[in-house]
Amino acid sequence: HESKSNSLLKFLLLFLITLTVVAFVSWLILTKQSSQTVNTKSNSINSSSPTVLSVNGRYLFNGTIFWGRAIEKWSQNSDGTYDYVHPFSQLKTFDRDKYDAWVADLECPVLDINIPYQVQADQLNFNCRPEFLHEAVKYFNVIDLANNHSGDQGLDGYNKTRQAVIKAGAQTFGHYDPSLIDDTCQVIVLPVRLEMSDNKQKTSSLPVAFCAWHYFYRTPAPGEIEVMKKYAKSMPVFAFVHMGQEYLTNATPIQQDIARQVIDAGADFVIANNPHWVQNSEVYKNKLIFYSTGNFIFDQIDAEGMRSASVDLKMSVDYGENLRKWLDI
Repeated sequence: HESKSNSLLKFLLLFLITLTVVAFVSWLILTKQSSQTVNTKSNSINSSSPTVLSVNGRYLFNGTIFWGRAIEKWSQNSDGTYDYVHPFSQLKTFDRDKYDAWVADLECPVLDINIPYQVQADQLNFNCRPEFLHEAVKYFNVIDLANNHSGDQGLDGYNKTRQAVIKAGAQTFGHYDPSLIDDTCQVIVLPVRLEMSDNKQKTSSLPVAFCAWHYFYRTPAPGEIEVMKKYAKSMPVFAFVHMGQEYLTNATPIQQDIARQVIDAGADFVIANNPHWVQNSEVYKNKLIFYSTGNFIFDQIDAEGMRSASVDLKMSVDYGENLRKWLDI
């Protein structure tokens, strides 16, 4: 009788264990199926999400800008206060909203100091008051400082200018001293638009190297232009040179030689300035060289000094895995 009871107990125990195992396995199968159903739905949702078709941008590269000297004087109200909007009051006629970025050559330090009009006029020792910056960066979000006047208040003045521009919300590149090759190129966060498969657009940004040199007083030293090559190997390079004899409508052979060296080193195009007049352009090795875009905002009121040329650049790149990685950066 005791033997039969033990056998029945073992049977019941084995039955319970088997039932528990079956229940656990059934739970695992149901859980996995549920998980697969969720994942399938998730994948289905992802596959129908809009995809990127292309990356696009439109940019306006302008001539020299400046709001010191007579521009500051013309912006003064009768009560001695200043109209900080005045130098930029007509820029709305350029349809700013059509562009993802504006670029310009700022030919003055931006410091909280007062340099009288006559000193700026006679000694060409410039300064642009920082109060105008708030209005300037509404239009110009990338600013070139590689010119002969960005160093008018010395290295400390240049550094403070750069900090002021960045604090105001714009990006800067370029240095007045071309021997400082670590400052020749700056990777700029260039705004772009992603064209989506649902016909909508998303904003993003693309790293692009902006390289600039100031050669008004001398020609390039060995290695100064070549420093750009390491950037050109891996990303687009937009190049800018401050050079050339002032008040001429055609570039000199020296300008042409320097610009072509920059193209040979890997630039996608060259936009130059300094003459304060618009000069000729050329295509060299299928790449644009513009020798002078002239004054965009300046106080020179001769006929040629009031002419300006802006370069309107449109960019469209098919989307791919390599481009995705650059956008992720």
